[in-house]
Amino acid sequence: MSFNRKKAEEIAANICRNDDERSLIPSFVEVCSFLSDFPDELSWRTNKDNPVKPSVETDSGLSTLANRYFEGYRRSDFPVEPSTVPDEMVSVIMEKAYGYTTAQCEQIKLEHQHAMCSENCVGNLLERYLDSKLRDSHWSWCCGEFVKAIDFLGRNEKNEWIALQIKNRDNSENSSSSAIRDGTRIQKWFRSFSKDTIKGRPSFTNWAKLPELMQGYDLSEAEFKNFVSQYITAEKAKR
Repeated sequence: MSFNRKKAEEIAANICRNDDERSLIPSFVEVCSFLSDFPDELSWRTNKDNPVKPSVETDSGLSTLANRYFEGYRRSDFPVEPSTVPDEMVSVIMEKAYGYTTAQCEQIKLEHQHAMCSENCVGNLLERYLDSKLRDSHWSWCCGEFVKAIDFLGRNEKNEWIALQIKNRDNSENSSSSAIRDGTRIQKWFRSFSKDTIKGRPSFTNWAKLPELMQGYDLSEAEFKNFVSQYITAEKAKR
């Protein structure tokens, strides 16, 4: 058996719910094509009920991957209130060390939770923004988190695979995301700096140093902020 692009398109089309999702079918097919060439790059946790990883060479495998792909796209990236309870000792320390009142500490802890929830959404929203700008190009979004440490895939003029790793900050990369794989040409880019490299200057972004492969699509911090504002507003209206 071998990977069948037409079958992948048909299976994905049966899962899609609207035109927006159908516009992602070419990306899903390209991701599956990549996994056909590099099956070891499939990231999939097995268990006793599903002991075998899905294969892009079977209808059932394509169906499993398509469901994961489009479920990932449908999943909201609106910040969710944490289920954990703040440590009361934090308030004790803040009161004694900085002179905050008990009421101030409670408000700060609530605001801190909101800030952390919001921060956790930025990376996913960055991928959504890039997809919104790159979807009509030759780049394919690896939605659904089943390709190891790769966020976008493309091909160069020689039809060779190119992989993009996208990070929100310069300190968010780990050993997995920095791995170099045989047969792929990996480009890496991060959006923002985690430290003030110039005294007195606030943290700044890295859009000016987009890799050549990502240039020419009008990507910018201003457009990203606009995208996030519209996305969060739309998601909030659904709640």
